[in-house]
Amino acid sequence: MTAKNKRAVVPVGLGVAGLLSLVVLPSPLLAQEETAEKEVRERAELPPLTSQIPPEEALAAIKRRAKKILEARRAARRMKFSGEVSQVFAYETNPATASDHKGNSSSEENAYLSWSKKLTPTLTWQGTYYGSVLFYEKYHAGDYTDHILTPVKLQWQPGRMWRVESWVDLERNHYRDDARDSSYKQIKLTGRIRQNLWKSWYHQAQYEWFGRDYVHKKARDGAGAETATYRKDARYRARYKVGTTIKKALLSIENDFYNNDSNDNRNNYYDYHIWKITGSVSGSATKKLYLSGSFAFERKNYDVRPVSGISSEARYDDKYTLSSNASYDLNDTWRLAAGLTFDHLGSNESTGEYDNMKESLTVTAKF
Repeated sequence: MTAKNKRAVVPVGLGVAGLLSLVVLPSPLLAQEETAEKEVRERAELPPLTSQIPPEEALAAIKRRAKKILEARRAARRMKFSGEVSQVFAYETNPATASDHKGNSSSEENAYLSWSKKLTPTLTWQGTYYGSVLFYEKYHAGDYTDHILTPVKLQWQPGRMWRVESWVDLERNHYRDDARDSSYKQIKLTGRIRQNLWKSWYHQAQYEWFGRDYVHKKARDGAGAETATYRKDARYRARYKVGTTIKKALLSIENDFYNNDSNDNRNNYYDYHIWKITGSVSGSATKKLYLSGSFAFERKNYDVRPVSGISSEARYDDKYTLSSNASYDLNDTWRLAAGLTFDHLGSNESTGEYDNMKESLTVTAKF
């Protein structure tokens, strides 16, 4: 083949390859044209925006939405149940709270149940039960069984700013035979009102009345002899609390004022009034770790009860309490917690002074 013929073949080959490339591998321009045509076809299949939905379809959609709203409201008003059980292991340096220290280990089982129902969009009824059984290894005078039933607790929340609550507690406490005089039954009435201030502040006021009947202990007369009437105590308590949230931490300060009035007339032994202030901080360190701590000071002034000796001065006690706690959620069911509490009681009655350190480990199962 001559050079002239070779030059004639090359353009033909290039022309065939170019034609094949247009058929097999479409150019970007052709791809864009096909996409545009596809969009036109799809738009043509859609109904115009001005088209009207058939009345039967619109009615069906309205019914479905109304049904969902009704089901949500019914679910919100259904009775809700929750609870937890826990096991506490602890060691105390002085569980007898006396001047002679008696280190002793203890085991405590607790159960808590809660049920609630939304009566109206702003009114909720709740009931709870709390049971506790405490056993010491050696100090069995401190062993007790305690039951607290709250059959009625009403919470009214008309808006985000206000919340009003009121409830009744029924308690039955039973000590072993060697401390049976401490056993009692009690009714407690409580009212509380809370107001949210600004974005992160709140304050609340609470009033409580206790009526306690001792089921084995007799009241005494002025000379110290037992009467035919069992001992009864009445306690009136006012509490005011203010708190705020800073980042993830909740800080609060609470003042308590209360007095105890007993029908035991031996130097009005159990008549006293108390002022107590408590500062606390709590918050989540992580999604599963929760930390809390508090410090409290309590001054107890007895109305008449004189100190021992020749002095006729009435007794007073100053109690300091420092506590800390850490809890960790292992999963949705199990929680592990560790606590440390220190109490110091100073008094003008030296025989009543004591220090007590309590270390505890708690395992809780929620359901």
